Amino acid sequence: MRIAICDDEEALAALVEQLVRRWSGERGHPCLVRTFASGEELLFETAGSYPFDLILLDIDLGGGNLSGLELARKIRETDAGVALAFLTNYPGHVFEGYEVSALRYLMKPVSEENLFPLLDLVLERTGRASRYLVLEVDGEQRRVEEDCIFYLEARGHTVLLETASGPVTVKAALSTLSRRLGTDFVPTHRSFLVNLRHVERVGRAECLLEGGYSVPVSRGAWEKLNRAFIDYYREA
Repeated sequence: MRIAICDDEEALAALVEQLVRRWSGERGHPCLVRTFASGEELLFETAGSYPFDLILLDIDLGGGNLSGLELARKIRETDAGVALAFLTNYPGHVFEGYEVSALRYLMKPVSEENLFPLLDLVLERTGRASRYLVLEVDGEQRRVEEDCIFYLEARGHTVLLETASGPVTVKAALSTLSRRLGTDFVPTHRSFLVNLRHVERVGRAECLLEGGYSVPVSRGAWEKLNRAFIDYYREA
């Protein structure tokens, strides 16, 4: 699970990170934790793409010009799905989070009693939510939802991902990315993977996808691709 902590109080951020790592050890579920001292730092580092399952925000951020609530609004401008939770000293702030769909408010000081149930809830949500790839694109980390990928194409030392929001090119091997993807992704050719979710028709020479996309089908890949397509929609 990927967690961001944004708090200008260094000691509190360190405590929360320590508790997250304790939860991770007890649950046997690995966590990647990043801390930010201000909203500006988080926005600069993530550049509008939030590769996290949970962002914990101090609602009284004093390390910059953005309050925790203002930062949450900024995040929601581009990401409606990432879980947000506020850290606060004042119970009266609870009603301010409705507009940004805050998952929880944790009263300071944060403890196992109020943090662990939140982490359990986020783990449960991510287990049944959309899968994501976190990719390095132009030196930045970007989160790409698997369901939004139409196909992947190997191009030398890079891979093109054709997505619902436009093409994304990453420096990686297609075989490496294929191991990180779900079972909905099937090869049509040694240089192509398609997302069965978006396949409309499978021919012996080409595969047609939503959006007018067409990718080649090799002789060796056709039988497995055709069977996977039939099974996918039989189970749907």
